[in-house]
Amino acid sequence: MPPAIPDRWVPYKACGNVIEGTRIICFKVPLKKSVQAANKDIKQIWTVPILLETVPNLAGVIDLTNTARYYNPEELQSKGVLHKKIYMPGRIIPPEEKVIEFMDTVDEFLGKDCEALVGVHCTHGLNRTGYMVCRYMRDRLGVPVKDAIKKFEKARGYEIERENYLADLLGTKPPPPDLGKETVIKSIASGTPYKRSPLAEDEDPADANRDRDRYNRYNRSFNNRNHDRNNSGRGTGNDNGFRKSRDTETNWRRRSEPERKSSYDYRHDY
Repeated sequence: MPPAIPDRWVPYKACGNVIEGTRIICFKVPLKKSVQAANKDIKQIWTVPILLETVPNLAGVIDLTNTARYYNPEELQSKGVLHKKIYMPGRIIPPEEKVIEFMDTVDEFLGKDCEALVGVHCTHGLNRTGYMVCRYMRDRLGVPVKDAIKKFEKARGYEIERENYLADLLGTKPPPPDLGKETVIKSIASGTPYKRSPLAEDEDPADANRDRDRYNRYNRSFNNRNHDRNNSGRGTGNDNGFRKSRDTETNWRRRSEPERKSSYDYRHDY
């Protein structure tokens, strides 16, 4: 029996538009065709080959899901498309080094081809993706953060759902953790909400227990968080040039994944 589709993956449209003022396009994670074939709710198959047909001028893809099980990066690399894997647990503000790694990768990919696009995805191409892309627009392109959020949401077609991501972007006090709460998909175009079960979490419980305390910057005080933001030393400006600080021979090599049980559950938002 094929594994289940990730929770809430079906209702989202597959791919957004290029974000205004950037060369970034965001989409939900492509899945293997065999995973989608038996699901009657799927009206549009979304695989890596279909992604490449939809966005033929991709320079590279940045994968923010917290697993390497969804597709084989060789499908992209064999077509000359770079692939970068950044493991990012859902619902958690990532540590600053991961944000900088993401922003440096965007700059490096854009520097490969002055006309090509960079694709970014997490499971749904919305929350983790929106946070990272808006951080890039704010910190590297100098876009006012409210404008960055609006441009991202308009291009993707949905509002960012996670209040802690929005609070961190805006520099406001974070809300209480939303684990176990119902998630409502808010489409920019139709305004029609889609509600998910509050019992279906966005991440693997084992990953959550392992990563939450390590990565959640809200375990620190709000004032310390603002201090970290103001003194993080991250770059600013409009530099989209090629950065030579990385060893490209090894940086894009696919990470090895330990053997796991065959009963892998795709329903979690890894």
